[in-house]
Amino acid sequence: MNRRLFIVIMAAGLLFLHGCATKKGTLASLDDSRIVIEKDAPIDSARQKAADNYASFINSAPKDSLRVEALRRLADLELEKSEERFQQQLSKLDSGKQTISVAKEAELKQNSYETAIKLYEDAAKASVGEVNDPQIYYQLSKAYEQAGQPEKALDALNRLLARYPDLDNRDEIHFRRGELLFSLNKFQDADRAYTQAMVVNTSSAFYEKALSKKGWSAYKLGEYDKSLHSFFTLVDRKLQSTGGGMDIEGQHLSRGDKELVNDVFRVITLSFNELGGADAVTNYFNNNGQRAYASRVYKNLGDHYLEQGRIRDAANTFQAFVNRYPNDIYAFDFDMHRIKAFGRGGFPSLLVEAKIDFVKRYQINGDYWKKQDEATQAKLLPLLEQNMDEVARHFHAQAQKSKVPEDYVQAISWYKMFIKSFPKSEKTPRMNFLLAETLFDNKQYEEAAQEYEKTAYQYPKYGKEAEAGYAALLAYTEQAKLLDGKQKEIWERLAIASALRFGKAFPNDKRAPAVVTKAAEDLFALKKYDQAAVAARSILELTSETKLSMRKTAWLIVAQSELQTGQYARAESAYKIALTLSKPNEPEYKAINEGLAASIYKLGEQARETGDHQSAAKHFARVASVAPQSEIAIAAQYDMAASYVAKEAWPQAIDALETFRTKYPNHKLTKQVTENLALAYLKTNQPRNAAHEFETMINYQTSVDVRRDLQWRIAELYEKAGNTDEIITAYKDIINKYPYPVEQSMEARQKLADIYLAKKDPEKRRYWLKEIIDTDKDAADGRTDRTRFLAAKASLELAEPQLRSFQQVKLVAPLQTNLKVKKQKMEEAVKAYTAAANYGIEEVTTASVYWLGEIYNKFGKELLDSERPQGLSPEELEQYDILLEEQAYPFEEKSINIHESNAERAKSGTYDEWVKKSFAALSVLRPVRFAKPERSELFADVIR
Repeated sequence: MNRRLFIVIMAAGLLFLHGCATKKGTLASLDDSRIVIEKDAPIDSARQKAADNYASFINSAPKDSLRVEALRRLADLELEKSEERFQQQLSKLDSGKQTISVAKEAELKQNSYETAIKLYEDAAKASVGEVNDPQIYYQLSKAYEQAGQPEKALDALNRLLARYPDLDNRDEIHFRRGELLFSLNKFQDADRAYTQAMVVNTSSAFYEKALSKKGWSAYKLGEYDKSLHSFFTLVDRKLQSTGGGMDIEGQHLSRGDKELVNDVFRVITLSFNELGGADAVTNYFNNNGQRAYASRVYKNLGDHYLEQGRIRDAANTFQAFVNRYPNDIYAFDFDMHRIKAFGRGGFPSLLVEAKIDFVKRYQINGDYWKKQDEATQAKLLPLLEQNMDEVARHFHAQAQKSKVPEDYVQAISWYKMFIKSFPKSEKTPRMNFLLAETLFDNKQYEEAAQEYEKTAYQYPKYGKEAEAGYAALLAYTEQAKLLDGKQKEIWERLAIASALRFGKAFPNDKRAPAVVTKAAEDLFALKKYDQAAVAARSILELTSETKLSMRKTAWLIVAQSELQTGQYARAESAYKIALTLSKPNEPEYKAINEGLAASIYKLGEQARETGDHQSAAKHFARVASVAPQSEIAIAAQYDMAASYVAKEAWPQAIDALETFRTKYPNHKLTKQVTENLALAYLKTNQPRNAAHEFETMINYQTSVDVRRDLQWRIAELYEKAGNTDEIITAYKDIINKYPYPVEQSMEARQKLADIYLAKKDPEKRRYWLKEIIDTDKDAADGRTDRTRFLAAKASLELAEPQLRSFQQVKLVAPLQTNLKVKKQKMEEAVKAYTAAANYGIEEVTTASVYWLGEIYNKFGKELLDSERPQGLSPEELEQYDILLEEQAYPFEEKSINIHESNAERAKSGTYDEWVKKSFAALSVLRPVRFAKPERSELFADVIR
């Protein structure tokens, strides 16, 4: 075959190769390409035909200068077929479900590429000095590599460099050598090969790849610091942006470069892991200069530890970045990574500590915060919010479980910090509510109430504002329980104010009626009646469904409050409405009815106070019709009568009073009824009825003096009425029941004596006169001038019968007998008058002495005029007469002396001297002797 034929064959081969797109200008392209076996008959046929033509040419022109090229071309075609052949054999074995061992696969591969390798070896031997010689060695290396013979592939490249050390693509060849050495685990040699590739040209397409693999080689050798130098050099190059800055995330990189950088960062992570972790990272940057992308290194290492489940190492790595770069814009991100790590690993206590550290380190207006721009602050803000929220709720939950005050204090502190830091956050209302809950649980009721109210009334769209408002009431109540006195009252009032606020703010809440009702009741209990009435009326205005019982209670509070403030007409109206909302069998019905009666009763009192007793009586009368069985109806019945008394409408008063006593005979007001009836009977001139009332009044008087005075009043009224028997009984009661003072009981005796005088009953009169005398006599210290006077008068009167008895005895025969009787009667009369005179009462003594004189005078006269004894001689008769005169003279003289003494006393007024003289006149008479003894005895009897 001549040269022309070869040219034709070459042209056909080139066309085939071009059509198959198998141009292999560089080792890189060979490395990156794979022969694609198309199941297309025309291509297979064309390729076989080209191979046959190359083989024919070689055989026909063994010494032609184009033979080497033909060998190379034929080897290229065979190389393609080798790959197809290998894949077909694998497929055949796979279809037979045979297990393919590694050795078997290697054997198949060597057999498949054996022809191609031989062709390249032949071409290499024949190509010394040829232009295509480097390419033949290049392809030969590739064939060996694909055949699974890396050592021979490396040898081919070594031979190539030995022949052509200054090839333009030596960077690629050195890189290829490094790859083969790396695959043979000859990392030291690979490192040198990569270094040789790098030194060719820093702008080479293989520079960065070699740099990367150089780092890997060092890594494989355990030279981690060295590997890191290569890796960071590569990263520095790749992340350098066109503007001169550092594109940390590599946004400007192509997809391939991004993958490369990511791979490099992965091995960097592995290297630092081997060097000890986060501390190694920090030390490396401290010793080799800081990197703008240091955050990425720390992050990758931390993530690596997380993937391995090494939670603490991951957290320490994230913490190390923060410690090294505390003001970095990514610092808070790393603290968040740390938090998430603890959360992922299930370390609750460490998680909480990390969150606490986060909040303290990045708190608003803290050192870190102030050093960041608004964009960074905006990113940080929600993280702070989240962590404060979680820490606060953690301590809250812990406190609820432990019940330890310190835990509550922690939760409270965190809730307050959140609220202060995020006043406008959507979470703030909830946090404020939880703060209040925590304060309440910790028995800090005062603050709890304030925070509940803040939640309820400053965050109207929270959703639980009504719940917070209601909880505030509970807090106020609990705080009030802890206090007493004035402080307790203050808190009770605060609770009431909060309840009213609740009702106003949440009128549709189902609890509003009960809350406001309670507030109204409390206001009433505190005697804030006007406010209680307003609160109660607000219950009636609530838009929520108010239970009938609460409406009734509201009207009751209104009624009671109006009653207490003197608005009695309004109270009556309110009670009437409340009554319509009640049933007679309900327990409060009676109370409402009595309240209605009380309001009407108060209207009566009000009218009475203004002097309108007629209206007052009408109101009191209405009470009985409203609540006839109530206690106040009884009082109203009485006050109606009292109004008539005040109006001096005595007939109506008497009727009302009598009716009251008939209905309520045992009522405590009966006493007053009796007194008023007594007055009414006196005013209507009914003394006997009045006396009867006084008799009743005595029964409930405890004072003896009052009872005695009443008894006298009774007696006087009976006297006025003219019923003698009742008069006598009244005075006897005075004597028997009230013997002291003696003077008054003496007066009663005198009254009885006078009554019997009027009745012409001398015996009973004398009885009571004697009672007067005896009582005075026994009175001892109870005697008074009045008792003596009455006794003296009684004695004087009781002396009269003695006087009459004396006067009735005549001195006639038998004289001796009659004289004796006369003398006795005289002595009795004298004794009686002398006793009367002895009281020393002027008029009584005067009369007594007078009668004493008359008695003596009459005795003397009657003695002279007495009948003479029979049988006296004239001489005896004369002597008898003389003797009678002598005997009669002293009596006449006494009588004269007494009368003169009376006259003298009347002139001088010296009563005491007169008494002495009068009694001196009663001296003993001298004895008289008669001639005959019997006469002497007779006269002696007369004288005696």
